[in-house]
Amino acid sequence: MDIVIFTILGLYVLIHLALLAGLLKNTKKTVKSNYEPKVSIVICAKDEEDNIGDCIKSLLELDYQKEKLEIILVNDRSVDKTKDIMTSYASRNPVLKYVEITESVGKLKGKANALAQALKTATGEIIFTTDADIKVNKKWVREILSYYDEDTGVVSGYSVIEPKNLVWGVQSVDWLYLLSVASGGDGIGIPISCVGNNMSYRRKAYDEVGGYEDIKFSITEDFMLLQNISKKTSYKTKFPIDNDTINLTLPCITLSQLFRQKKRWAAGGLGEPNLGVLVGVFSWIMGAVLLSGGAYLSLQTYLIFIIVKLVSDSFFLFPAVKEFKMFKTYLYIIAFEVYFAIYVIVTSILLATGRGVVWKDQKI
Repeated sequence: MDIVIFTILGLYVLIHLALLAGLLKNTKKTVKSNYEPKVSIVICAKDEEDNIGDCIKSLLELDYQKEKLEIILVNDRSVDKTKDIMTSYASRNPVLKYVEITESVGKLKGKANALAQALKTATGEIIFTTDADIKVNKKWVREILSYYDEDTGVVSGYSVIEPKNLVWGVQSVDWLYLLSVASGGDGIGIPISCVGNNMSYRRKAYDEVGGYEDIKFSITEDFMLLQNISKKTSYKTKFPIDNDTINLTLPCITLSQLFRQKKRWAAGGLGEPNLGVLVGVFSWIMGAVLLSGGAYLSLQTYLIFIIVKLVSDSFFLFPAVKEFKMFKTYLYIIAFEVYFAIYVIVTSILLATGRGVVWKDQKI
């Protein structure tokens, strides 16, 4: 049994060392461009009256030429005051454009449907996407653009949660870990994933794959678009670790929100298998051993397993922690290990009972 456990542990560490090499590549400061194209930022919102106002305020403070910027506010059939807030801001700020979604188009559902319709009105050369619960960095657009050259089709960034307390703290580590896996994969030439609340892509690349209407539908539309641009075009993707490109997001407050989010991400990831699935499988095995190993392993073996995993994960997170100056997240790393182990196993059980997911009260 010890041989099996240490073999699995060794493979887990080797995978993360490979991803760490990608992370270190993505932390290197390259010569940045002065690329300043027309930009369209798309924010799709459904019943976000509590958050959309702060998001819009942060977008209006972006350090980018207003004549080269359009911000598209997409109301996806909200039943609260989201529309009123959006239209109020749009009436007073010419850089804002309001779009209302009233129906689904073809096979598209959820956010992919809203994005596809909104993008028909977008005039930017580079498309940025974010979410209503995000406060964007003032430098976000300008700094993301600095990573574009003529061969680049997608540039992704980190969204981070402030570790204010235990609940926020474990989710903060979680986001850093998952996005570091994505950035690390990109750094070694294997794009894994990205997050739609901090994503940008060249409009030509989007059109080249046929847009959301022509790619395989996924509840994680950002992930599927990244995969299609990476595999079906000649464009490169980038996922830099850069403090000037991060945005602030909010944690899930309830367990229902949390497991819906995790099931949605997992279901989307399974739709286009890649290195991320392998990382997920090893995370599941490691989580199972962490939660149950005390019952069948010797105390020495179990302690070695826990210590090596903890050190490996802490070391892996360091490039992002250092760049974003989020050293406080290490206070929650032990709690994160337990939290992560529980949710990867629970999520797999939820997926086994059915692939249907819920997004903004829409069953998909």
